[in-house]
Amino acid sequence: MKKLEYKDYWFNYVLKANPQEIKNSIQEDYINSQNFRIHLDIYEKEGLSDKTIIFIHGTSVYSRFYAEFCYNLVQNGYRVVAPDLIGHGMSEGKRGHFTMEMFAKTIYDVNTYVMEKFGDKVAVMGSSLGGITTLYSVAYDERFKAGICHNAAILNEGAYKKIIKIEGKLKELIEEVPNLAKTAPTSSLSVYTYLDFHKLAKSEEMNKMVDLLMKDKILSDKYTMTAIYTQMSAPLAKSLESITTPLMIINGDEDYLFSPDYMTEIFDRLACEHKKLEILKGTSHLIFQENIKECLERILPWLKLVLS
Repeated sequence: MKKLEYKDYWFNYVLKANPQEIKNSIQEDYINSQNFRIHLDIYEKEGLSDKTIIFIHGTSVYSRFYAEFCYNLVQNGYRVVAPDLIGHGMSEGKRGHFTMEMFAKTIYDVNTYVMEKFGDKVAVMGSSLGGITTLYSVAYDERFKAGICHNAAILNEGAYKKIIKIEGKLKELIEEVPNLAKTAPTSSLSVYTYLDFHKLAKSEEMNKMVDLLMKDKILSDKYTMTAIYTQMSAPLAKSLESITTPLMIINGDEDYLFSPDYMTEIFDRLACEHKKLEILKGTSHLIFQENIKECLERILPWLKLVLS
């Protein structure tokens, strides 16, 4: 596959910080997972503690879409390791082709890398599909000390019916997805068929950012039938009720995709210690871009408790 390189287009996704300062804080590395090279951004600065956060990006995008949020975590004392998932960003793999099991195994391998290099005080955090992947990762890998899910879902329990609006072409196609995943697993569908990116943002400034995002050449804006089907059917590696890793779920109360009611339903089933549910008032889906300060005010005290 053609080697991809990050230029500075992602600077468009930084609203308040100096993007060049963020870039200067990032070191890059690669690991191997399932015979794919996985790209890592490692956010570092002098004097960091031994606590590391693995940050997982959302649908179609890549880790640097969240660069400003990751940089803020570093300013608060946490090392951040942000992978590009298989088929996304600068990692190998057919664009937009994956299963949730592949993602969970990737994060397991990233965790192994982090623990060997920086120690075992590791939390995993993700946004949107990355929040779901966080939940699937703590179910798969008991070594994590904590998980923070911006959005969560149990995919084999019909979550897609609660998250996306099934209409138009998707309504005609949805019943055929299981069969197409078998007969044409790598055939692709535009994510815009079921996601309206502009409804993810609340502010005019963020909508301008979304316009730029949709022109990003590194965006994985088509997902294969395999990738779509796994988001309709993948089970957790263990039941939600048997997860022991401390978990926080954080969500906007006006989130276009993930409702507070669904997040509360998942939260109430958790039996882990130190579980926490945070619903941010007056916020939409892109809280890790639009509401960094409010998110950190809720996340940092909880992290201090569970990673002490």
